[in-house]
Amino acid sequence: MMKLLNTVLLALLITACSASEESQKKESNTTVETTQKQTKTEEIQKTTAIQQNLGPTKAKALESKTALKKSIFTIQTIEGKEIHVDEAEGGLTFQEFKDKAVIVIFFGHRCPPCLGEIPALIKLTKQNYPDLEIIALEVQGLDEARLKIFQAKKGINYHLAIQRNENNSNFLSYIASRAQWGGSIPFLISFNPKGEVKMVHVGGLRYNQLEQIYKTTVDKK
Repeated sequence: MMKLLNTVLLALLITACSASEESQKKESNTTVETTQKQTKTEEIQKTTAIQQNLGPTKAKALESKTALKKSIFTIQTIEGKEIHVDEAEGGLTFQEFKDKAVIVIFFGHRCPPCLGEIPALIKLTKQNYPDLEIIALEVQGLDEARLKIFQAKKGINYHLAIQRNENNSNFLSYIASRAQWGGSIPFLISFNPKGEVKMVHVGGLRYNQLEQIYKTTVDKK
């Protein structure tokens, strides 16, 4: 996933805002930066050890076979649904959404671009796209009760989850470290039915743009 995401340019558009208050953002960025440094150090140490024993060519082949982990995260939605996430070649797979395109969004309840994007996401979900699932994580501090009220008020018809849940927070941190997410929202990643990352985007999107992302993700012309 790291290799694929690093090839995508994350353009910080003016249609994006901060995921949290300034103090929380600094703490979040520090955590992400620390995670990235630790991950990078561990990867270097692992690669060096493997290469010393097997040589670079065999080491690369072995690492490719053993790098993937199963059931690395469980996302818990406010409806009580559990979505099991596995690491896949080039991205992530979602066990409950097999053979579907999955769009993951980080958003905030007081972020104007995020609020502006919600009607477009609702409209996209209402279309006859049985091979599409949308998972949105609220990252500006709402608890489950308040997010349910927010959901009802906005008429949101896709999966919602809170950052405060430990499992969801771990998933968010994982994505942040791999995509070098700095906290700007709305933040979108789309995964095709094979689990490969197809799109990474920062900033609000209109309906026609979201629909094009969906069609590109499922490779529909």
